[in-house]
Amino acid sequence: MRRWLIALMLFVGACTSEITPAGQSEFERWLSAHASRAPAFARFEAMLEREGVADVVPARELWLTDRLAPQCVVEPFTMPPEETWPHIVPTLRFVRDHVEPMIGQVTVASGYRDQAFNDCVRGASRSTHRAFHALDLVPRNPSVTRERLIAVLCPLHARQGARFDIGMGIYQARRFHIDATRYRRWGADFRAASSPCGSTDDPDQRA
Repeated sequence: MRRWLIALMLFVGACTSEITPAGQSEFERWLSAHASRAPAFARFEAMLEREGVADVVPARELWLTDRLAPQCVVEPFTMPPEETWPHIVPTLRFVRDHVEPMIGQVTVASGYRDQAFNDCVRGASRSTHRAFHALDLVPRNPSVTRERLIAVLCPLHARQGARFDIGMGIYQARRFHIDATRYRRWGADFRAASSPCGSTDDPDQRA
């Protein structure tokens, strides 16, 4: 019962709220609260630069803690383990090369999730967010409606998803998920059958 209540809360939150981009001042306060954070973030930015993906989204957004379940948020940002940092690069490349040319710039709603947060929101045990492969995103341009998002992303995923091993979920409102681990799709209830693009074979695609 608790699992379904949390799922309903996330569902309602996705329906009724847009994502506010993570502010630089808030991030700087978080960085300065612990001596190890700023040097680690500098290494993270350097990695993104080396991989050619430093300008896809503001780097601080990649460490943002998902705000849809505020009772689960301990810190406003979460530093992924350093060994996972390269995992996000293929996802960022797909967003840069295929998603943003179609819908414009995006804001990160969710990136890495640590074990405590994932447990709190009753996320899938094999969630691609856990290993920093995945991003939940929202178009920055308010004129990109949910209907437009579906009209653009569904054909894009059909054309390029299998080639790049892209998982794509389209949730309520304008929030959607991209990861570069395995070709599949799902919708608001995290199952393939609810995808507005049509289903794939696996019935439960929670990521």
